[in-house]
This record gives sequence, C-alpha cells and structure tokens, in this order.
Amino acid sequence: MMNLEKMKKRKKELGMTNQELSERSGVPLGTVNKIFSGATKSPQYDTILALETVLGMTFYRDEDGPYISSMREEAFHYTVHGSYTLKDYYALPDHLRAELIDGQFYYMSSPGLIHQKLVGELYFQIKEYIRRKGGPCDVFLAPFDVFLDSDDRTVVQPDLMIICDQTRVEAKGVTGAPDFVLEIISESTGKKDYSTKLNKYWSAGVHEYWIVDPLKGRVLTYCFNGDNPDIGIYGLHDTVPVGIYGDLSINFGEFSFLV
Repeated sequence: MMNLEKMKKRKKELGMTNQELSERSGVPLGTVNKIFSGATKSPQYDTILALETVLGMTFYRDEDGPYISSMREEAFHYTVHGSYTLKDYYALPDHLRAELIDGQFYYMSSPGLIHQKLVGELYFQIKEYIRRKGGPCDVFLAPFDVFLDSDDRTVVQPDLMIICDQTRVEAKGVTGAPDFVLEIISESTGKKDYSTKLNKYWSAGVHEYWIVDPLKGRVLTYCFNGDNPDIGIYGLHDTVPVGIYGDLSINFGEFSFLV
C-alpha cells in the first residue's frame, strides 16, 4: 500500500488536483485535503485504498477510443500467444479455456470455490430481480461467447453479464456489448480484468463493469459516461448499487462464505 509520500509523488506525476482525486475516488474533498496536508495522521483503510486505486491508474484516450492503464497490476502474470482469429479459437481443444482479444489468446484456469459461490449468488439475486420487474433484460453466465467488437478477432466470456437487447443473443453467443458485465478476479486473471478487458468493455460500449476481487477484498464499479468513468470502490462487506437499475443493490455482507 502507498504511504503519503508515494501518493503525493504519484499525484504530482499525474498532474491531478485534490478536487479531481476526490471526484474519481469518491472520497470527500475535505478528507483529501486533510490527508495531503498532513492534518489527518491516520486515515481509514478504506479511504487510503480508494485513493491508492485511483492514483494507480493512468487515464487517457488514444485514436482507438478510451483507454485505462493500470499501474498497480504489473505483478500479475498472464499468457499471450501470437495473433489469431475466430477460426483458431474454434479449433482449440475442448479442455482449453481461453478468450481471444484483438487477435491474442488469453488462457484461463478453472474457477475456484469462492468464485463459484460468488457468481452463483450474484446470478440468483439479479435473476430474481429481473423476474419480479419483467422487461427485456436477461442475465447470463460463462462460458458464453461475446463477440464484443462484432469481428473475428475478439471473443470474451464474462463471468456474468446482463443483456437487454435480446435480438443480439443467439445460440452461439452474444454479438456486441452487454449492458452490464461482471468479472471475478483470480490470480491468473488480474492483469487482464483490471486493464485489458476494462479498456475493451469501455471502448465497445458496455454501460457498467464490475470487478469483484476476493483477493483484495473489494468491488470496483465503472459506469462509463463519456471520457472518464464514474468509479465506485466498495469492500466485500458493503451494499453495492447496480447502476443500470435504480432500485437494485447487492449486499455482499450477506455472503457468509466471504467472512
């Protein structure tokens, strides 16, 4: 975790004001001012974590669209092999799980116990909400292919997603961007989910993206509105609002297996 001097240095490198840091982290401006002036000697852990998360990301745009580079995830290892297409993807052995992103394969390990329990609870709560409310949306679980860019170079399998335009859902998968995407972090997927897939989901037109990280005990939410996403940072004991709905929240504190 960053100490105060490291946070000051990083904030200066980014050219970020206290106001901007407050807006991106959700930490009140007065609290940010007190921390960086030294008036607050022992900030709360969640506050430091929120500030550190924002300071660990570089936000910019390039000619291909919005992009985020996560500086804090460099330690994660992920495997990339060459440049491929859908033809190569469909030729993979059945036992091999992989996603194809911009012509590169990202191999995935099998999900563990916590992952399975989390995705099951989340699916159940969202499915029950949709059943009560009605409407065109539906929720899907991996493995289900998403042709995110509607081309032959990208196929992803989000852990959980909500699709409201059912004309884009076919037997082979989903064409285009889901309305809501959720990924659960494992040691092998951290770099991909925090950076590579975050950028892809943003540029493809996903409305909301959640990263649930049991390893770090937090939930990051991104609502993509223009050049800068609205970022929410929560603990695994918090109630997290689903942005695409006005009256749905997930209470992670109810999940006893996370204690």
